[in-house]
Amino acid sequence: MKTSHIHIITPIITRGIRSEEDTKPYLRPDLKVTYSLLDIGPATIESELDEALAVPDTIAKAIAAEQAGCDAIIIDCMGDPGLNACREAVTIPVIGPCQTALHIGSMLGGKFSFITVLDRLRPMISHLVSSYGLTANYASFAAVNVPVLDIESAMEELTQGLISESIKAVEIDHAGAIILGCTGFLGCAEAITAGLQAKGINVPVIDPIPLAIHIADAMIKTGLSHSKTTYPLPGKKKRLGFDIPGFSQR
Repeated sequence: MKTSHIHIITPIITRGIRSEEDTKPYLRPDLKVTYSLLDIGPATIESELDEALAVPDTIAKAIAAEQAGCDAIIIDCMGDPGLNACREAVTIPVIGPCQTALHIGSMLGGKFSFITVLDRLRPMISHLVSSYGLTANYASFAAVNVPVLDIESAMEELTQGLISESIKAVEIDHAGAIILGCTGFLGCAEAITAGLQAKGINVPVIDPIPLAIHIADAMIKTGLSHSKTTYPLPGKKKRLGFDIPGFSQR
């Protein structure tokens, strides 16, 4: 069977946020994962401005991944920065963890709640949910008020906050699924599921990066990619300041 080579672009400049150890539990002999960070962009993505600043180099990294022979790309952020632009720029599948998690959450639970780092992200997430056509499935938004760069040092506080907000999302907002709204929450789903079950609550808790990896692998194995009538290759034109190798030929 063909080995799937998935490339994860972490669209920030902060080193140590993502490592090979993070996805080791999901790898198989026929599944390879590589990584890249941005050279130009924000330290974290916690606003629309951060997201906009991350997009140009995310596109460049996507083009480089395709040129290097990767079979699919995952953009490692729940803002899905540059998702549609990257789909125009390459022909291999580009997976947005947010889009994937929201659609699977609606499929598994009908209504989902999105629990993330900061409350200031509420408008940004509402816009994303609406753009993906899932407003009717959107039960609620909550934040644990732990900035991205503090996640590792505040893991116990973070986990308890996620459990507490998840319980409220189900009991008060009638969510049928919980979406972990930051890819920095990788690995927290098991503890949150246990905390919910301790209260007699049995709903899926979606950890976006493992889900995105398996969806990308499934798309590779089945020979699927995004539509080039929906995401056509960009036309040739002058783009001052954006000298991306291989891009001018597209």
